[in-house]
Amino acid sequence: MKKSIGWTTAIALASILGTAMPAPLHAEKAQATDVKPMRITEEQAKQIALQQIKGRVLHSELDTENGVLVYEFIILTDQNQVYEVEVNAETGKVMKVEREDF
Repeated sequence: MKKSIGWTTAIALASILGTAMPAPLHAEKAQATDVKPMRITEEQAKQIALQQIKGRVLHSELDTENGVLVYEFIILTDQNQVYEVEVNAETGKVMKVEREDF
């Protein structure tokens, strides 16, 4: 005669076996290659933007432009001109410097 095990025993056994199983080998490789570059800080990006256009930052935000994460800065110069400067949030490269006309 077959004996059936209870649900509680089956669940306990499954959880014990599940935690004892090692992670698949491909998981380690995937983690190593999926590492994204570290993002620069907003302060670092601000200093990069202010090297391009001297002035006072009126507004800043983190945004996506064409799939690229960028910091956008609106800068007011001493001559009362307004510029938008975009800095790549991963590399620190200046992506755009544009004078805003109002």
